[in-house]
Amino acid sequence: MRKICVIILALLVVSGATAQPLCRTEFAPFDTREDALERDYSRTVNHILYRPVALGVSGSMEMFGRVVSVPAAWNDYSVYLHVENTIKAYDVAVNGVVVASTNDPYTPADYLLSPYLRQGDNEVVLLLRVASGGELNIGAQCPLREQFENCYIYTQYRAGIYDYEAKILHEPSDNTLRLALDVVARNDFNSTEAVSIGYDIYSPENKLIDYGVRTLDVPGRGCDTLRVAVNLGAESRNLWRAGKPSLYRMTLYVKRGSKPTEYIPFQIGAGQTTFADGRIVRNGTPISIKSARYNARTSYQEAYRDIQTLKKQGVNTLLPDAPQPAWFYRLCDRLGVYVVERANINPTKQSDNRKVGGTLSNNPQLLDEYLSRVKAMYYRTRNHACIIAYALGGDLAGNGYCMYKAYEWLKGVEKSRAVICTSAEGEWNTDLDKIE
Repeated sequence: MRKICVIILALLVVSGATAQPLCRTEFAPFDTREDALERDYSRTVNHILYRPVALGVSGSMEMFGRVVSVPAAWNDYSVYLHVENTIKAYDVAVNGVVVASTNDPYTPADYLLSPYLRQGDNEVVLLLRVASGGELNIGAQCPLREQFENCYIYTQYRAGIYDYEAKILHEPSDNTLRLALDVVARNDFNSTEAVSIGYDIYSPENKLIDYGVRTLDVPGRGCDTLRVAVNLGAESRNLWRAGKPSLYRMTLYVKRGSKPTEYIPFQIGAGQTTFADGRIVRNGTPISIKSARYNARTSYQEAYRDIQTLKKQGVNTLLPDAPQPAWFYRLCDRLGVYVVERANINPTKQSDNRKVGGTLSNNPQLLDEYLSRVKAMYYRTRNHACIIAYALGGDLAGNGYCMYKAYEWLKGVEKSRAVICTSAEGEWNTDLDKIE
């Protein structure tokens, strides 16, 4: 491993990163339904903790890595690396070649490694470095968890579920709820594959409401979308809101032959969050917001205690500095507390200079960086009921071309919830000036 570090450093000059983090819902499949319900990966065969060890330092770059053994049985699987809590910006190198890169150390990310892996042993290394455009990171609170906590490698069959979007919509006219589920099936084989996707949904009272299996013929190297619409009946008593966190339980899975595989569990809060007449509205009722800055810096248990304490103080909305670990949003869904999700765009100095480059947010060269952070924020957590709005960055992020484009992109994909640029200073690219 020491030798491979020398090779990597030599290649960095000529080999740039070729991939960005995936923009999709954060999930990793389980092997069985029982493990999915318990969220226990200990018996999921192809879910492996990635605990890199220190390999050395070169200038300002720190190297951490480990050997990952790829068996022949993985030939029909896509292999992903999940990275979080690196503290610094980083590159991902596989067998001496840099294959991916991010300047954002705080947003958990997934990378497709399959094209770069070989059968047998592979050196997978994280190269921690000073971020290009690192000013965007310095205003966010750094996690206090162990470095590289919850990094792992996992696989998915190459014809299966790539992403999903799930909503339970309330129809006020007849007081009924309707499931709207879109599942993206992806086929990384060269020829058409039949992908059989199963689903089931349980009420907050743990009653099975609906289930089914649908098959899509997905072209080689292509995608298709399964759309499911189910009337859940007059269940308006189960609408999710702060203080009343009723959750429906749902599981997706893939069937290969007659055997279900790759279970993906999640929970859904019924109802909609919208923005109307200058107010954030949940299920048709304007929300009275009492907010507090909060980042899940340590453990699930401590965050649970912190949020319960904040709720007793009347706080119903949390304002993190940047995207949080996936368990934070599940916890907020469960406890019934709102979240304004924020992209990690957190400089500590705001410039009023509106010349090009006068402020980071008006520097066109940073547009791709801004958009990548906003997209990663949105797609990871858009299915969570707790999220009532999206913030494009911190209060000192400034405004300009990058923020205009980020606002336009996010409004293009998010049709109901508010998009906030707190540094808009009266310009058009914000739905609200601030969160009270």
